[in-house]
Amino acid sequence: QALEAKNPQRFFSKADLMQIGVYYYPEQWPREQWERDLNNIKKFGFEFTHFAEFAWTYMEPEEGKYDFKWLDEALAIAEKAGLKVILCTPTPTPPAWMGEKYPEIYLVDANGRRREHGNRANVSVTNAKYQEYIDKIVTELGKRYGKNKNIMGWQIDNEPLSTPDFSASARKAFQIWLKAKYGTIEKLNTEWVGSFWSTRYNNFDQIVLPNAEIYVEDKLSPHAVLDFKKFTADAQAEYLNKQAEILRKLVDPKQWITTNFTNVTYDSDPRRANKMDFITYTMYPVSGSNTLGGNSFRMGSPYKIAEANDYYRSINGVTGVMELQPGQVNWASINPQLLPGTVHMWLTQAFGGGNSFTCTYRYRHPLGSSEMYHDGIVGTDGVTLSIGGKEFVQSIQDMKLLRKEYNAKATIPNEIAQRKTAFLWSHENLWDLENQKQTEYWNTWKHRNNYTAAVKST
Repeated sequence: QALEAKNPQRFFSKADLMQIGVYYYPEQWPREQWERDLNNIKKFGFEFTHFAEFAWTYMEPEEGKYDFKWLDEALAIAEKAGLKVILCTPTPTPPAWMGEKYPEIYLVDANGRRREHGNRANVSVTNAKYQEYIDKIVTELGKRYGKNKNIMGWQIDNEPLSTPDFSASARKAFQIWLKAKYGTIEKLNTEWVGSFWSTRYNNFDQIVLPNAEIYVEDKLSPHAVLDFKKFTADAQAEYLNKQAEILRKLVDPKQWITTNFTNVTYDSDPRRANKMDFITYTMYPVSGSNTLGGNSFRMGSPYKIAEANDYYRSINGVTGVMELQPGQVNWASINPQLLPGTVHMWLTQAFGGGNSFTCTYRYRHPLGSSEMYHDGIVGTDGVTLSIGGKEFVQSIQDMKLLRKEYNAKATIPNEIAQRKTAFLWSHENLWDLENQKQTEYWNTWKHRNNYTAAVKST
């Protein structure tokens, strides 16, 4: 029983193969359209939807005054329509009142500019005041919805990025982290080679955040830079893990807890977020590059999903695509229409990679704001399937046919089962290699991915 409790496969029936879902934002659409939209999501064959990762201002419109009535209604409509729900913590988007009252919650960039309200992922994850508000909103959500049997799982935050933070909160947290790691300032001075350029310290309080933007003479200490990378990744993981631990005490054991990292991560190390049941990923393969020539700028790299499948599944045996690109995006350097058949191909790759589910951002094409030219499953009228939407429906129908053929006793042919390749991977080695390259033409990711491509081609 103890082993079963740690096995994330318990949340998913193998006979379901791969479940398919879609994001929906009740707070962004007129209340009278919710029932129509959620019923249509079900009619198209989607099995679940995804709510609320950006809705903090609606959950807590004023400090300490919570409003979940709208979310209660949306959840009830989804359940009536026959859709399971992934519910999210809204921590990437703090409400305006919070930043107005406590501007120190915002992240500070390398040039000393403090982020402001009006975007997302603009917070200092080490700030004590922000952590205090996170604890409260996550606790309220867990208490209210932790026993809701229609909620299949929880997503912590959204696309967490280990963005370097140069705020006063981060500096203090970095000093504490260093003291815990090294114990004494003498040991840190030895490990950081403080004898070089008189860079030694008398105490931990003197240590500043290594900031390449303010130095023009030469490179910073690679030891300090690497420790700052490790600290930043640890701080983000702690931010995620703390939310997971709050939920774990409040939610039904049948509800899983995850977060969704972006593609195959660089600054973030998903393995540090070790309080999740499993880790999922976001994937937008077509986003401005044309590395393979020809039509690849409309199809993306053939290796991206394959690499992400293996990378995330290897953490604890289960993964899923939380966001799969449904069509054209608006935020890339070049935003082409996808080649017809591309979305269906990606979904097939996700299934072939052993994903337990695939979800897409988003159901309705936005009518305004930052992503108003970003495709959805349905177009601007809110009802007509886009090209990508039709391909999602096609994949849903494929999955229904495949489920009829599922055989629990089937085994992988021995010749294929014996084919095993593993990469021993360390993010810390990646960060170190990229910090002091022998040549600007070196790319650690590309080097590893050349081997991935060769393995996948056999």
